[in-house]
Amino acid sequence: MSPRHNHARAAWRGIVVVGVAALVLGGCNSSVARTHVTGLPSIGISVPLHTVACTTTGSCLALGTTGTDTAPSSVGEYRENNGQWSSLVVPSAPSSVITSASCWSTGCLIGGEQSSGSLLWGYNASSQSINSLRAPAGGLGIRALSCFGASTCAAVLTTGFTSTSEMTFTNDGGATWSTPIAIAWSLGDTVSGLACTDPLNCMTSATTASSSLVVEVTHDGGNTWDQRITPSPWLSLSSITCAKLHCVGLAQTATSTSLVRTSTFGRLWRTVPLGVQANALACSTIAHCVIGGQQHTDSPWLATLDNFKVSVTVLKYVPSPVIDIACATKICAGIGVSTVLALRP
Repeated sequence: MSPRHNHARAAWRGIVVVGVAALVLGGCNSSVARTHVTGLPSIGISVPLHTVACTTTGSCLALGTTGTDTAPSSVGEYRENNGQWSSLVVPSAPSSVITSASCWSTGCLIGGEQSSGSLLWGYNASSQSINSLRAPAGGLGIRALSCFGASTCAAVLTTGFTSTSEMTFTNDGGATWSTPIAIAWSLGDTVSGLACTDPLNCMTSATTASSSLVVEVTHDGGNTWDQRITPSPWLSLSSITCAKLHCVGLAQTATSTSLVRTSTFGRLWRTVPLGVQANALACSTIAHCVIGGQQHTDSPWLATLDNFKVSVTVLKYVPSPVIDIACATKICAGIGVSTVLALRP
């Protein structure tokens, strides 16, 4: 990296928190400190970033693929404890798309699709390294991942539009996987959301061929499912995060995005309209989250959620919409296609 590039990144580095009157959505009338967040240009600017992930202990990484077979086909960087982002060596990923990532305290799994089938990478936070792993058998791609314990995760596999999706579990960080279980209700549906609180209880969201939303929950590890009724305007439910019976997510209608939450594992929902296009939500706890997206002018937008009060942040050097968010216990990270950023949740 050239001295000029180092100087440019240093000039953009840092998070500054100052106290001013906050713009708070969702009916909150109290005054809180408003957060200022400064973005940094990504290292591999020729490859767009797509996914960000954080271990619960605060090791964050940002990844991207081009989706083509032209080199370079992938890029990665990780956030050091001092706040600096450094280059991360990632496997070559020609004609690949990363669709999901989920972490525990010491590592992450990254899933996606490639020309030969499912893509699966493992991230080791202690060595800041990524390795290719053998993907679960039988799938054409990994649609969603949800880690809920040390090296313990669930995955939803796509098997084609004429077949049902499948669910499988690992308890060794992706080295081995359980025999996939067919998700009987998913024939013809695209499952894109998954949140598991333990090996038995999971919530999924899917889009049907007619572009309607399906939300289903399981209490026996995917063997049987119960459909949850959602408000009719909802077209999708994404960024689902659950702790016991409590879940939050982002619901998209034809005209808007809302923060939605439930304390009954999806039986009843409460809605907070956001007034913007929100692309991603991530939480350090179920009541402390960060939401990223864009305003109707396509300018970037970022907000924090504190006990279900939404406070908009001030962004600097973030030239494009925030497309993904991930949170550890004490730090959250976000990305645009060519930008990385971090803030306290």
